[in-house]
Parts: sequence; structure tokens; C-alpha cells
Amino acid sequence: MNEQAWPWPEPLKVLKSRSGPYLKTAEGTLGPHTLSLHCSSAPETPLEFRVFLDGHLVFEQGEATPALAWYQLCEDLGYRAEDHWDLDPALILFHQALPILAQGWEEPGLPRNDLGLPEGVVCLATVRAAWDKATQALPEDRDGDPAKDALNLVAACFKALPLRAVVFHDDPARRKDHVGTAMDAPLLGIFVQLGRGPQDRVTLAKATLNASGGQKWSPWEPGGAWRAEGREFKATQGPTEYLKAAGLQGPLPPGFPALFQEALEALAQALEPVVETYRLGYPAGIHWHRDVSARYLNQTITNVRLVGGRPVLTLEDGTEVVVDGAPKPALTQVAGAEEV
Repeated sequence: MNEQAWPWPEPLKVLKSRSGPYLKTAEGTLGPHTLSLHCSSAPETPLEFRVFLDGHLVFEQGEATPALAWYQLCEDLGYRAEDHWDLDPALILFHQALPILAQGWEEPGLPRNDLGLPEGVVCLATVRAAWDKATQALPEDRDGDPAKDALNLVAACFKALPLRAVVFHDDPARRKDHVGTAMDAPLLGIFVQLGRGPQDRVTLAKATLNASGGQKWSPWEPGGAWRAEGREFKATQGPTEYLKAAGLQGPLPPGFPALFQEALEALAQALEPVVETYRLGYPAGIHWHRDVSARYLNQTITNVRLVGGRPVLTLEDGTEVVVDGAPKPALTQVAGAEEV
């Protein structure tokens, strides 16, 4: 893991830092932006810890994630989940930016958990810890029984594939995947990247290319093939690709493919609730839903404008929706079907 490499060309410069017995403050600049900390720990009062970006609050103790403004700044500086392995905006803030600003403090101002995060924060590190726990729990046989070679190889394969990135695709108008491959339909889904390095990686995906297609975790690489009639992805990666990415190439022992699939399903089941919690808390305008027909429920339209002759709706969470101007069939079926 390379969490200590500062990802931006602009350094974080500390302007001032104060470490008093009850009040700690720090301020620095990141390019034209100002990042500041405020920690108050007066006796018999709850600890207050706040982070400000350009004078606006972006995090305080008890929240699950930094505010949208911090994510937008990271995106402006070039953050891309598929490129910045082992990092997301929350980890950049808590593992890198805050320690730089607070390095002059006599004692830590913010209590952290075993992941080095404020209690309650959900981010890439949370998902990664769940993956590590699940892979460590895979069954193994340590008695040297040749009949159990496949079981041990499956466990070794997944343990050698650390979780490095979680990429959310959420735009129904998008016609390219995250590596630029043109798609014939909108790409919706979650792509979990595993591997020792960007050149040795595999992807565990939960995705669909259409509004009505089912979603199931599978080793699918964006840009791969799928079944048009069944509306299901074909697994474009499998045991061979996983073993290669793990550095464990060799002949497959009897029973390996079935055990591999069984382990993959168990790992996906363990990962599902954590990834879902991460997605739901993600503040960067993510509006992806399992049920696409429900993506606009309880949303308020705040603005409407024309782009290329097509109406574009701006929703209250900042999401923009391009309204399809093509003629629609008569509404003779279920109410609530998506018509935008």
C-alpha cells in the first residue's frame, strides 16, 4: 500500500499551528485553497473537531465522510478512483492532509480507530478491511493433504489480491467505461479492483448495462462481452486471470474452478453490505441505485436548461439528468416506471 505518497502536484504548506491544553488549531494552503483544523477539548465538555476548507466546514467529528466540497477539490486536483489506488478523498484527508497540519501538536487532537480514521467514518479503508477479513476467513487445509490442494490454492489466490480501489459508475447517459471503451448502453454499477499493481489486477463487478437487467457480483472487466438476450454479463475474467494477477500461475488442481466460484460468491456476499454503506454515504453526487426506476424518487428539480435542444434537469443533490426527447409508448403498464 502506498498511502504516504502525496497525490497532488501542489504541496500542502503549513502556515501556522497552535497546540494549547484545551484548544488546538492549524492552517495551511493547498494551491489557492485554505485548509484549517479546530480542535476544542475543554474539561467536562465533548471533544469538538472540525475541518474547514476555504472557511467552510467540510468535516466534524461524528460524520461518516467529508463534505462534497472536499471531494470536488480532490476531483479538481485530478483524483480518479481507478488511478489513485489505495486512496480515496477521505483517506487523503485523514491519513495525509490532517497529519501534515497537526504535526506540531503536542498530542493528537482527534481520536482514531484501528484504521487511523475518526470513529464512524466509512471510506475505502473500511471496505478494504472487510475484504481482508473475508479472505483471511477462507477455509484452508494445513495437513498437506493433496486432495485439498485446490482449497489451499483458492485461499492463497484471494489473499494475494488486496482490494485497491472501488469505482462507482452512476451516469445513465455515459457511453464509455472508465478506461475509455465505447459501450452500447449506459453503464451502471460498482467495480472493485483487486491486485498487486495496476498491471496485475482483476475486477470484481456488480453492474448492469441496462435499466432492467439484473445485477450480480461477477469477475467482469469493463469493456467485456455480455449476453444481449439474457441481459447478463459474461465473466470476462476467471480463475486463470485471478491466479495470474496473484502471481500463482500453474496447473489447476482438480476441483479448483468450483471452489474458486464458491469462494468468490462468499467474498462478494461479505463485501456487499460494506460497499453498499460506502456508496450510500459517498457525497460526491453519486446517485446510482440498484433500482433505476427509483433514482429520481424524493428528488426536487432545482433548475431546467436546454443543452443541444434537449432539456437538462438539475436535481437538489446536484445530479444532472438529460431528458430523452424520443417519443414514448402509451402508459399502459405499471405506474412509477421511469419516463425521463
